[in-house]
Amino acid sequence: MMSPFDRKNKLASCLDHLALRALLFALCVGYFFFLWRSGPASLLCGGALFLLVVLTLMLLERRTLKRRDRMLRERVGGMIALEELIMLPGRAACQRVCDLLCETLSAESLGDAVMRYGGETWLVRCAQCLQGTSASQSDVLSAHRARIEAGADKVALVSTAAFSPEATRAAEWADPPVRLISGRQLALLFGRLHPATDEEIARHAQHQKKPFSWRRIRALALAPAKLRRYLLCALLLLLFYFAAGSMAALLASLLSFMLAILCDRENRRSFTL
Repeated sequence: MMSPFDRKNKLASCLDHLALRALLFALCVGYFFFLWRSGPASLLCGGALFLLVVLTLMLLERRTLKRRDRMLRERVGGMIALEELIMLPGRAACQRVCDLLCETLSAESLGDAVMRYGGETWLVRCAQCLQGTSASQSDVLSAHRARIEAGADKVALVSTAAFSPEATRAAEWADPPVRLISGRQLALLFGRLHPATDEEIARHAQHQKKPFSWRRIRALALAPAKLRRYLLCALLLLLFYFAAGSMAALLASLLSFMLAILCDRENRRSFTL
């Protein structure tokens, strides 16, 4: 199966394949002609070698497509699983991760996000963080306290994102150390056990291709933090206009002032839902 993400143009793909095979055929025939200096014999043997090489390339391409398809399904499946995990209630998220670890490690689930593995009881906790953020040391300490309260031997803290350096140091400081599993490792586990289907891949691709809305662009352009930047930019451009007499600098300065005014008006509006 081909990936639904931004496929190459069909005409360009056909031309690439045709040019590659024509070059390969010419090289095969040229090789035997260089050896024998005979046109018919070189054409016959070169054609046979060309067919052999083309069949080999087709087999390699098929294996590559299967490998890429499997990797795509695992990656998308892991991303979808993380997105669903973020939106679950805390207890349900911990139990789902515990079931995943039990399935991966062939461990015994004891319920309430507790499993038995290697003769020890493990408590599984989940820090539900958005992408781009990190689980903090407070999450690690909360997991450690939860282990003591549950009476488990060890605790595994899973994050849907990454861990901050402070969280890593806190996990090493705890006794016994808290086992940290990052969002990248969790996505790999989810993807290998539950790869995405064709419908999920197509839905995820459609979601990724969704363009910016005007409302989002307006919110980004008129954010409160941009007000001082617009004013500073307008002032510098105005000074440049007085120094160099550039009309382009004057127009850009007026535009910056207008953006600053719009930004101020936008942030003074009453709060509404």
